[in-house]
Parts: sequence; C-alpha cells; structure tokens
Amino acid sequence: MKSRKTWLIVKGVLILLFTLIVFAYPTEDSFRRWLRFAMLTIFVVSFIIDLTRYKSNSDKP
Repeated sequence: MKSRKTWLIVKGVLILLFTLIVFAYPTEDSFRRWLRFAMLTIFVVSFIIDLTRYKSNSDKP
C-alpha cells in the first residue's frame, strides 16, 4: 500500500478481528492455543514497530 496510515488502520482492524475470532471460537487444543497466541503476538509487535516508525517519520519536517 502506498499510504502507511492506511496500512496501519488495516493492520489494526485485522488484529482486532483476529482477537475477536480467538475469543469467539476458543480451542481446547493446547498447540492451537499457543499458535494463536504466537500469531497474535507477532501481529501486535509488528503493528507497534510500524506505528513507532510512522510517528518518528511524521515528526520530521
């Protein structure tokens, strides 16, 4: 995507959607639970990194 702001919004919505799916359809399988947790953690960390880069680049004139 060309706009980083748009990409951050899309990524945030996808994280929210994935979180809702995790809570709406819980699993009893321990492996799947940890896999979902790892995926969500990776998505959130990448979102925070992208947001930090966006804020630091937007502060520059």
